[in-house]
Amino acid sequence: MTWTDARTRLMLRELLAVVLGLALAGCGGGSSSTKLAPPGAQFTAAGQNVIPITLDHGPPGAAGIFNVPYVSVTLCRPGTSICQTIDHVLLDTGSYGLRIIEARLLDPALGLPLSTAPGGNPAGECGQFFSGYLWGGVRLADVKLGGDTALSLPIQIGGDTDPRFATVPTDCAGLGANLGSVRAFGANGVLGIGVLNEDCGAACVTQAISATYYACSAVTCTASTMPLASQVANPIAALGANNNGALVVLPAVPSGGVSSLGGSLITGIDTQPNNQLTTETVYAADASGNFSTTYRGDTLTASFIDSGSNVLYFTDASLTRCPISTLFYCPPAPITLSAVNTSTVNHASGTVNFTIEAVPWDTNPYSNVIAVSVAAQLAFPGHTRSFDWGLPFFFGRTVAFGIDGRVTARHGAGPFWAW
Repeated sequence: MTWTDARTRLMLRELLAVVLGLALAGCGGGSSSTKLAPPGAQFTAAGQNVIPITLDHGPPGAAGIFNVPYVSVTLCRPGTSICQTIDHVLLDTGSYGLRIIEARLLDPALGLPLSTAPGGNPAGECGQFFSGYLWGGVRLADVKLGGDTALSLPIQIGGDTDPRFATVPTDCAGLGANLGSVRAFGANGVLGIGVLNEDCGAACVTQAISATYYACSAVTCTASTMPLASQVANPIAALGANNNGALVVLPAVPSGGVSSLGGSLITGIDTQPNNQLTTETVYAADASGNFSTTYRGDTLTASFIDSGSNVLYFTDASLTRCPISTLFYCPPAPITLSAVNTSTVNHASGTVNFTIEAVPWDTNPYSNVIAVSVAAQLAFPGHTRSFDWGLPFFFGRTVAFGIDGRVTARHGAGPFWAW
């Protein structure tokens, strides 16, 4: 894994900022200690290694949300029973690490300790996104997912209240808008659980990279190296059990969308009766977590699967754009397309058929966006080198991902994707 590869994956959090521009502005904020399933939610699994997924209109303070999978995450002061559950955390298979978007969402009594950079000063991080940045301190928490716990996991807190993080470093602030609010991000946090282990990796161990990790004193924050054990890391890889990967299970969605939906995140692969891979094809990923997608004769070598992207992102000049929501593809009638995914590692290959339709609110961008929070057949122009298989790819499938270097009983070691 190179730093550019890992950071590119993290930066794909552009998804929300682009879409929220279509919707009415929200107000308010806050978090709750319990997440309630929306009406009609379809939780498809049970077990200690199962975390419910909810797709709804988002937390208070967010607006115009659709196709965003949320989970609840419990944080505890390390080694104690002082805990808090944060709801509406974006489930993201395209990034790595847990990030709470606003420090105010945390109960002050939680008192998560600061993580330190080499030399002993508190560690800060600049989380980079296509549309801006998230700045804040790195703190330690016991993170509970279902019945398993990741002990003393480094996580990022946006807008950390410690005064040493009060000023955003210039190179971080220069990346664009500050996304450290629920309104800007559309979630109370992001749970990055992709196929890699850390958000930077080996590059940050030996280099102090601009707009990445920092050592913060009472005077200033200075770019710093960061050991692997201190980097914001994939919570599933740090669990005490069921830590070699996970399955995401979501039901199919009809044309036109639905108001809410539910599914399951099942941790582990081939470790429990409920996470066995049987008929799925395993696509070994490269060191960046990528594979190739061939679409209309073009082979896109940096393709990936990303539950944090709320539509499919790919380039096709022949597809009509929407008249109002011009960033979306809007064919006059639903159109069925296909692409071939191929692993350059184990040469597994398979065809994916998918349908694209007009966005359901395009005749009036404010009329239906509140009623429809789940729409399965939407797409958006993407990068010319990649096909981003966003959340619509997950509907009606079980999608599994094996984490880099972790061994499964019957399917080898990660990184890999399987469906």
